[in-house]
Amino acid sequence: MWYTLPHSLDSRDSSPELQKARTRYFNLPRSMKPLLYPAKTQGIGHMQIPSLMAECSAALHSFSNPSLFIDFALDSILVLADANSGSFLAWNEYSKELVLEAARGSARDRIQNLTIKLREGIAGWVAENGTPILVKDIRTDTRFRETNRNFSYHSFSFLSLPIIAGNKLLGVINITERENLRPFNEEDLIRAQTFSNHVAIAYENVRTETRLRKENQELSQTISDLKEKLKQQESFVSLGKLASQLAHELTNPLDAIRRFINLALDQITPETPAREYLLKAKRGVRRSIQVIRGLLELSRTTAKVRAHEEELHFLIDETITTTHQDSSFEQITFEKEFFESPLLVEDCGLRSVFQNLFQNAHHAMNGIGTITIATKREGQQIIISVSDSGHGIPEGIKGSVFEPFFTTKDNGQGTGIGLTICREIIQKCGGQICLGSSEREGTRFIITLPCKN
Repeated sequence: MWYTLPHSLDSRDSSPELQKARTRYFNLPRSMKPLLYPAKTQGIGHMQIPSLMAECSAALHSFSNPSLFIDFALDSILVLADANSGSFLAWNEYSKELVLEAARGSARDRIQNLTIKLREGIAGWVAENGTPILVKDIRTDTRFRETNRNFSYHSFSFLSLPIIAGNKLLGVINITERENLRPFNEEDLIRAQTFSNHVAIAYENVRTETRLRKENQELSQTISDLKEKLKQQESFVSLGKLASQLAHELTNPLDAIRRFINLALDQITPETPAREYLLKAKRGVRRSIQVIRGLLELSRTTAKVRAHEEELHFLIDETITTTHQDSSFEQITFEKEFFESPLLVEDCGLRSVFQNLFQNAHHAMNGIGTITIATKREGQQIIISVSDSGHGIPEGIKGSVFEPFFTTKDNGQGTGIGLTICREIIQKCGGQICLGSSEREGTRFIITLPCKN
């Protein structure tokens, strides 16, 4: 990335000093991303300073990338101060320290990853007091006699300037070595301070623009996610309507068929071969009715629950308490390994999820054993595992457990819709559920949900 050469160094100006500056500009390493460095030993002429400062100040407002802005600002102020060494330290509001963002000159490699606390060193003093300083000779300057400079430079004179906008600290610019190693003076300080004021205003604008751009991107992503959820909700509503209509159309005929089968069974003797056929037909009707009930349960579960925030551990405890009221769970122990802090989640029916998982665990353990619920937080994700001490799930059917109407239970004991409902609810909550069990090692379901706090 190369910056536009200011008009002050345009090729139409053929003065020897500016020709040298142009040569230096185009020959510097690309990694340094310079604006320009004057190569002459007498400094920039007084006639060029106002126009160069005006052009550089105007150019500050053309950047939208904070990193490129910092490079440009540092290179520009070094030109105006007739210097070739310096650094730009940005203030990190969260860690409360100055963080090196850019450096030029002899100490650049030695100060990589530099951080400075308030009141630490000269830059920390400048940041704390918000006052620019001019040090003509650090060896004789009594103000900083007790302050150690962390790095040695070729010059004993330097400038340090706070970057402040709206009474808010944004960073510090250090100018540590003059091109000709002469000491800095009051005129250099005034010039650098004037330009640093422009840097502060432009830097705050760049930061604000970057923050707004990020917020707009996040807002766009949120809108996109909401649109996708709305589409899913529409499909859930359609599924619910279809299931209701299907149940209405099929339930009455199936009930009639079952009654007629029962009447036929009453009319024949146990030894008649037709009796076995009728019993098989009756089991088929019962299975059909269970499937219809499963569809209705799926439609009600996915359509009726509105999302709201809930504390996860409270929700699990409440579900365990409700489950314990079932006498068939008397010989089942619940063990909890909860994360140490409360966890907020978006609840779209999570109680139904845990109730289904507990019922499946009950069946897998034949009513005797231990169910373990563990929670942990990883970044903005919550990981929940529900394990049992049952016989586990064979490898051959692992991929089918979330399919509608798939069940390993005996005929008449399950609809095969429970885990399908669990998956639909978890997806509505913005998460995922997967199977993590091994055969003969119990069954373990792993749920991942976004954390809301």
